[in-house]
Amino acid sequence: METDHLVVTDHGRVRWLRLNRPEVRNAMTSAMATALRDQLEATATDDAVGALVICATGPSFSSGVDRKEAFEGPDATLTQKRDRPLWPVEELVTHPKPVVCALNGPAHGGGATLALACDLRVAAQSATLTFNLARVGLSPEFGSSFLLWRQVGYGRALDLMLTGRSVDAAEALTMGLVNRVVDDTDVDAVAGGLAEEIASLPAGAAAATKSVLLAGLTADLAGARRSELRTLGAQAKRLAARPTT
Repeated sequence: METDHLVVTDHGRVRWLRLNRPEVRNAMTSAMATALRDQLEATATDDAVGALVICATGPSFSSGVDRKEAFEGPDATLTQKRDRPLWPVEELVTHPKPVVCALNGPAHGGGATLALACDLRVAAQSATLTFNLARVGLSPEFGSSFLLWRQVGYGRALDLMLTGRSVDAAEALTMGLVNRVVDDTDVDAVAGGLAEEIASLPAGAAAATKSVLLAGLTADLAGARRSELRTLGAQAKRLAARPTT
């Protein structure tokens, strides 16, 4: 599915997916989410793509769900949206190619979760993250209850979700919510450079690293070591099969 609200461009081995509804702070519609999900599916097996960057047009990253569609449309009950997940969070987390988020500005609610589902986050100095659903009487959604506390710890996650306070880029870096903080004008360039560096790694190295780390999120130490050994064994066979020069 294609939409003008998601702009797709390739720069070398990096595919850029740009949220493009700046007039509504890049609020996510079902059409945008479907287009994003389609791109994730297409790039998963595309050897020409080594990494992805998710970014946004305008001063905001994303304000979350388009409330007009989510609450006012013909099939827009909250229950339906939760039964049919709008945000492609699981597809991002489990995607074989590393995904870098260029966090150019405020990310609220589902927008913050979208950023959190990416593997690495480069934040502009003006960027903020807000997990504010409790303030409007809602519980966590789109996988934020899984992702946030694993990133910052249970106590901090509960603080952010219950108070709904905004975290600026400096505090987000201290918490581990973002990996880099740069000048506003440099966020795309730094995110793109990081994605290019990752995309230049030997074939399969980034995917294998991401796979074993993800397995470690839910495994005990023994399970994590088994996952590592399986992956390393497959890599060793591939390396051994390379022709010598």
